[in-house]
Amino acid sequence: MQFFHSFSLINTENTLILDQNKCIYMGKQNDYEGLESEIGNLGGEEQVTEQKAEKSLGKLKYDHGTRKRELSDEEKRELEAFRARSDSRSTIGRGMGGPKLPMGDPDDGVVPVGDGWIPVDRMEMGLRSYFYPEDWQFAVRPATVNAIKNWTSVDEERMDQVNNAFNDMIKTCVKITSSEGGVSWENLNSWDRFWFVMKIREYTFTHGESKVQFTDTCSECDEDITYELTSAGLHYEYPDDDIIEKHWDGKVWKINPREYDVDADEITLYLPTLGKDNAVITWATNRYRQTGKVDEHFAEVIPWLIPKASRDPQMFDRQIDKIYKDYKSWSVEFNSFIRDVIRNLTIMPSNKLRTICPCCGREAVSNLRFPDGIKVIFNVATRAKKFGSR
Repeated sequence: MQFFHSFSLINTENTLILDQNKCIYMGKQNDYEGLESEIGNLGGEEQVTEQKAEKSLGKLKYDHGTRKRELSDEEKRELEAFRARSDSRSTIGRGMGGPKLPMGDPDDGVVPVGDGWIPVDRMEMGLRSYFYPEDWQFAVRPATVNAIKNWTSVDEERMDQVNNAFNDMIKTCVKITSSEGGVSWENLNSWDRFWFVMKIREYTFTHGESKVQFTDTCSECDEDITYELTSAGLHYEYPDDDIIEKHWDGKVWKINPREYDVDADEITLYLPTLGKDNAVITWATNRYRQTGKVDEHFAEVIPWLIPKASRDPQMFDRQIDKIYKDYKSWSVEFNSFIRDVIRNLTIMPSNKLRTICPCCGREAVSNLRFPDGIKVIFNVATRAKKFGSR
């Protein structure tokens, strides 16, 4: 099993899948680590030193989640506000539009499925909110019946089906609006996909049904405690503050290589989005079927080099051809520089979960795990007895 920090291709039964959170998954795919890479690298990262070169694009700060600290007063207030919203969200969601889904009888053992659109507080996204236009507003609704059926029917050994299940959940249950009207779900930044899936889950099971939990020792007092997978418990590694301040203009990254002793003109880099990721997956799959090979290093940088992927396959091919000509002209030095830039600009989802230990009251951190596979995320309890032993 190998994990690499990159935007790379996966060869699965003659189908290439591009991991949308910059981690390659290669190996036996009936392991659930394929999904865990959706959230963060599970280990084997290159050791990163804290010392930064004089003209560095930033250091990679893995293991932010291992910092032990108590919640600040502001974080406690935000947590209480989130809990308050969670307690009332089934009421808030009603009357806000969206199809009316069956709620079920609370006494019949079936988990009720809510309805309606619920606004997402952008403060819950933390620094990641900074990388969206200020006038964008997000809303989620509980998972639709079809989306739940598609999710729980996925073949977890096929990463293309897992990828499609994630995207189907996002496009049917996430709504984005701006001052100019609706915005496509494809404009979500790649690293936010799992976070929004978790928000959908939390609004689907409004009373805490079907929790995703596991037991581990507290990282502070070594007592056994229960960790629960929630959107609030996810960790992310961010670009250095000085890099954001210097190079992010509110829409794109602007970088002058000469400031880093690389002889090249100023470059503009765009944020990777779900729409661009999916377009690259389709392009790479077709290219592999036609030629038997794909330039993985080139595929890695495509989402950063184009502002938006055309939905017309022929037009997208032309976009690819244009940037490929530029890519082939890169010097070894410039190629190395670009990869260093992308590595330091990528918001990396971590595989850490955090919770407050009920024994010592401090923040405890554990590695994320899916002991029962990804289907448990939207597992709906029913009265049906299990059929067979498989």
